[in-house]
Amino acid sequence: MPSSVATPKLKALLQSGWQRFYSDFLLPDRTPEFRRLLEQALARGYRIHSIASIWEQIKAGRLEEGPLLVLRLDIDTDLRTTRALWQVMRELNVRGSFYFRLCTLDVELMRAIHEAGSEASYHYEELATYAKRHRLKSRAEVEARMPAIRALFAANYRRIKALTGLPLHTVASHGDWLNRRLGVTNLELLQDRSLREALGIELEAYDDALHSHYAQRYSDGAYPRLWLDGDPLAALASRQSVIEILLHPRHWSANIAVNLQDNLGRAWEEVRYRVG
Repeated sequence: MPSSVATPKLKALLQSGWQRFYSDFLLPDRTPEFRRLLEQALARGYRIHSIASIWEQIKAGRLEEGPLLVLRLDIDTDLRTTRALWQVMRELNVRGSFYFRLCTLDVELMRAIHEAGSEASYHYEELATYAKRHRLKSRAEVEARMPAIRALFAANYRRIKALTGLPLHTVASHGDWLNRRLGVTNLELLQDRSLREALGIELEAYDDALHSHYAQRYSDGAYPRLWLDGDPLAALASRQSVIEILLHPRHWSANIAVNLQDNLGRAWEEVRYRVG
């Protein structure tokens, strides 16, 4: 259809499709930008923490004087870029938290991250996984199955802990397309305090016990919105007291093969969910 007669809705759809294509298959390597971000933080006097290391200070009631930067990486798909970002962190001698999904679990890498002084733990999504598997269509159906969902989480968590030998004292919820559709987050399965205590989970990365200490939290995004919550470089320049920066390696380099596989997998998931 000629652009002169295309509807605004179609134009928006085409633009969105192009932006997704660019982000997944054409995005230049942004690793040097990540290095500059960390170098500026260090130059401004920031001490860079993992979630585990700052949580230890909060628990002890001795949060050090700012400015502090909490660095978190959610490993949704791309282990190649994860390794590149971690290499930058090692070269600059900074630490952070890396949360791995079941589909990105890399025991050797997780152990190496832990041994180098950073944190490697679990990026969980059992609520969405269970809802897809059993074709749950509403929040009410999810809530009715919550005991089974929590049992699935506990089994996966214990298996990862046994495989890696890591403490996994903090975990972080993954956001899935089905969570958004159902209006229920994976985080809700850890509202059961007894489950946390039984497994030895001290903190969920979205807990207010952590976030109440932040002046601001920044998250990266897909092209063209590379930052969703403002510019963290501006925050560093103004020396905001305690900030968290959340990164997803997928947004820092176009890993064509991995992104293609992930996109096809998501499309197939949705087809199976719809026809179930």
